[in-house]
Amino acid sequence: MLFASRRKLITSTRIASIRILASILFIFAAAAFMLPLRAQESTSFDHLQKQHPRLFLHDSQLPAIKKAIATDPFVKQQYQELLAYGNALLDTPPDVYVIGGVEHTLLSTSRDMESRIFALAGLYRFTGDKRYADRATKEMLAAASFPDWYPKHFLDTGEMTAALGLGYDWLYPVLSPADRATIEHAIETKGIDAWMEKIQGRGIPHNNWTQVCNGGETIGALAIADVDPARAAKVIDHARSAIADIMTLFAPDGGFEEGPMYWSYATIYNVLYIDALDSALGTDFGAANATGFSSTGDYHIQSDGPTYVLANFGDAHAGGASPSAQMFWFARRFNKPFYAEHELDIARTARPTERPRRSEHPGRSGRRSPQLDRFQLFLIIWAAQDANMTDGSQLPLVQSFARVDQAYMRSAWNNPDAWYVAFKGGNAHASHGHLDLGSFIMDALGQRWASDPGSDSYGLPGYFGRQRWTYYRMRTEGHNTLTIDGENEDLDSKAPLTASGAMGDSLYAIANLDQEYKGKLTSWSRGIELLDKKRVLVEDEITPAQPVDVVWNFHTFADVKIAADGRSATLTEGGATLHARIVSPAAGRFSTVSTQAPPPNAPNPGLTNLVINLPKQASAETIAVVFTGPGDNTQPALKPLSTWK
Repeated sequence: MLFASRRKLITSTRIASIRILASILFIFAAAAFMLPLRAQESTSFDHLQKQHPRLFLHDSQLPAIKKAIATDPFVKQQYQELLAYGNALLDTPPDVYVIGGVEHTLLSTSRDMESRIFALAGLYRFTGDKRYADRATKEMLAAASFPDWYPKHFLDTGEMTAALGLGYDWLYPVLSPADRATIEHAIETKGIDAWMEKIQGRGIPHNNWTQVCNGGETIGALAIADVDPARAAKVIDHARSAIADIMTLFAPDGGFEEGPMYWSYATIYNVLYIDALDSALGTDFGAANATGFSSTGDYHIQSDGPTYVLANFGDAHAGGASPSAQMFWFARRFNKPFYAEHELDIARTARPTERPRRSEHPGRSGRRSPQLDRFQLFLIIWAAQDANMTDGSQLPLVQSFARVDQAYMRSAWNNPDAWYVAFKGGNAHASHGHLDLGSFIMDALGQRWASDPGSDSYGLPGYFGRQRWTYYRMRTEGHNTLTIDGENEDLDSKAPLTASGAMGDSLYAIANLDQEYKGKLTSWSRGIELLDKKRVLVEDEITPAQPVDVVWNFHTFADVKIAADGRSATLTEGGATLHARIVSPAAGRFSTVSTQAPPPNAPNPGLTNLVINLPKQASAETIAVVFTGPGDNTQPALKPLSTWK
């Protein structure tokens, strides 16, 4: 099967000006609001499925799903979890309108209701037990009675519209005329009309919000398209253009700049959008053919370390993996059975207590129902359709993603003790990104050694504004890269990958980081090599423009013991041991510094920053550290990065 003393803030006028500009640009992906619609014909409903249910799963497909529930062990397990969740809901009162959470939104309520309605409507169709339909109806009527679905923060509205759209469609045959009318009116006024007002005004961010909001609204629109085609056409006309625009970000190879957590959130709604159109209209208007979309599952797989702990660059937590419903859809749609195999392997090997809900925002919490991924219903449907798919294919051991400038390398697949490196270049103001260009995450011997602290609370003042770069977890010093004079990387910088591939039995990637400290460094390149697939070399070549204080950073949750001469360190974690040795410069010495920052920064319990300090560095220098396992005292001969090929 397929398949890791607070430093001074920037004070120069030039850098401060860049910070203000880039912070404004950053807010949810460059503050790019609604893009103009492309020229296209208005959506026709001539081929709309006339009967309900028309979305995702037609009645003719139910026997095959039920057969898979009875015979396929994975599908059966997912169904049993859904059934237990649905049964617990039968005696649980409907949700109420609550503005809460760290961002003071309705999102937790919307998601909870979405989870409930999806599960209960699905259980009714799988079992025919009207108790589930009646309970789902109560939830929908409760949502319909809300004063609004909080369009101020439109994710809340988009997800609620999706929930009521599916519930209305799937339960249409057993809803009373009065209940149908109430739910239709709520979708029209609290969902679609609010959406039309939003996109005619300031719009929404050009990032994962585009998939979520357009996807959710499309589900609602298709559910009521037979009774309100005018409203439905407006929604889908806009969505077709907006989704086409956002899906260009998957080109050329499926990489995703918002990181693995937001990959899950964006792609589940992207797939729901496409599948809703296909099932209701018989066409997705070419959306699934977007360049790179058929390969984006590669990114998802490569960002899982050997123990299925995420390479959590940006606003994400590492945690552990759980099967992603959309990977089964990708497997079937693009004939890539190994996508499904990867998710099945996660289910077999990941420890449930460590599984995050990939579709959740990492900075939010507040779920009130018994724990269940709200897309479990689709996991059942799409996994059932992919039952028994297998071909034994594997992704390469080293793979890079061009637009997002990230590289992933590992010594082997299907081995929890494999060596693994995730290496990040990219764009400093990528959506949900941190000032972490040149950073890396490393696993080996069944443990994570080089860690990323992940996101902080989204409720922090200015988290998505000018104060973002004052928080430790977003600042450069909070990542496994170089800091110069204790300052952040430049906010207008980019770090392209210049090479990646294999050198004999070794794997490597190189990033050009010349832009990160303009005026301080004339040049900087970082290369990471997985030597002979059993040790890792991190090599930096820097040329200062003036004397600068250089700090090499390595964040780890391991226990760290530094040798008396400071030239090496022994790391222990989970019963495993790793050695770090300074290859260059001769004057380099290891030390540790605290990762604790004053409130309101989140604490970082157990996290140590292993550093190399090079004060007043004025000449060109190579900084190189090698990581090896027990008994491996290999001291690699350094080669200029220009010769890595």
